[in-house]
Amino acid sequence: MKLSLPSFALLGLLTCAAAFAQTVPPDLDLELVTGSINSPIAVRAPQDGSGRIFIVGQNGAIRIFKNGALLPTPFLTVSVDFGGEAGLLGMAFHPNYGKPSLPHNNEFYVAFNRPESDPRIGSAPDVAIARYTVSANPDIANASGTLVLRVPDIASNHNGGDIHFGPDGYLYMSTGDGGTQGDPHGFAMCLWKKAADSTPGNCGSGTPTYFLMGKILRLDVDNRGGAVTADMCGSQGISPAQYSIPADNPQVGSSNTCDEIWLRGFRNPWRTSFDRDTGDFWIGDVGQGSWEEISLRTQGSTDPTFYGWRCLEGAHTYNSSNICATPPANVLPVMEYSHAGNRCAITGGFRYRGPITPLDGMYIFSDACTSEIFMGKPAGGGTWSYTEWRDDADGYGTYSGFGEDEAGNLYVVHTQDGEVYKFVSPQSTDLIFADGFDP
Repeated sequence: MKLSLPSFALLGLLTCAAAFAQTVPPDLDLELVTGSINSPIAVRAPQDGSGRIFIVGQNGAIRIFKNGALLPTPFLTVSVDFGGEAGLLGMAFHPNYGKPSLPHNNEFYVAFNRPESDPRIGSAPDVAIARYTVSANPDIANASGTLVLRVPDIASNHNGGDIHFGPDGYLYMSTGDGGTQGDPHGFAMCLWKKAADSTPGNCGSGTPTYFLMGKILRLDVDNRGGAVTADMCGSQGISPAQYSIPADNPQVGSSNTCDEIWLRGFRNPWRTSFDRDTGDFWIGDVGQGSWEEISLRTQGSTDPTFYGWRCLEGAHTYNSSNICATPPANVLPVMEYSHAGNRCAITGGFRYRGPITPLDGMYIFSDACTSEIFMGKPAGGGTWSYTEWRDDADGYGTYSGFGEDEAGNLYVVHTQDGEVYKFVSPQSTDLIFADGFDP
């Protein structure tokens, strides 16, 4: 039973908490949860009270870790184009998942590169979103899904593909610029359909056309079944529409724009996340040859919706010609780091909100080439700083994804070694006093 504390004791507790805030515990460690996973890239968990974590494998298999063990049968296996940066890329549970009294309570979504044999819009397999449902067995999904959105692609890399439901109930998806180095066609900047014509300023002509690349998309997947309109670029070949456009998306009301677009100007926003406390949106955008960047969109922000690429790499000029001669107003990253020491690919993480109290509010991220894990924290005046916490063996595709469980515990996956780790610390947790008081 929770008991009341005298005011002086409560003041002492708050003072103690403040003293430990934003300090990495010296005993912080990574605890192996499970291994033998084929190319894990993410950990996800529904808010259904089950305590399960779902491990997304880039090969197309989603595995469940439940009651201390990895279940032998995959929750779902999706047919994907697997290899390099392609495959099963993201998973998101509907906010109502596992809540029988609410609509859409059995639905979840996946993002992936469609198989080579599937129809495609561009020259490479589409990056797509599909909706699935769980079967009568809560540990097995129904095998057939519904195609929701298609994004044409021009190469197998720079796919983005992370998906999350935001606090507004909408589904958010990150997409890469297509993979052609330097984005010579200007896909990341264009708001409409764009040919691969090496002319960045020529937005909206040519065949075939590419669209929705180098963006963050925002979709209302609950209001579906209507007619596909011209501004719903991602519904090409899908009818009836499997989503609608939120009325406050930035491009609504303008002509010759893809209205799914929420933010633009990204190279490869590989991993993204929402802060479960504030609703802020964090974006780890993989850089070109010199800089890796972390961008932030605070909830309710009125900042510009352009995040710089291909005019900027991080906060630095990358291109100043053509449309970049006078670039649109843009948002600079809150943190960046150079490629010194073989760093080459940021893995965007999460702002920590779990039981390790001293980590509360830190943004934890990594580099997938050097296996460094970093701790970022506010530095005052809206700025952020970071320090290296851990530096493991180098190797491309190492720490390539993060995830949270229901309680806010943070996990990181080692894609190359097929392992899932949990951040642990004996100092962590909720304070419990000898008299049984649990604050």
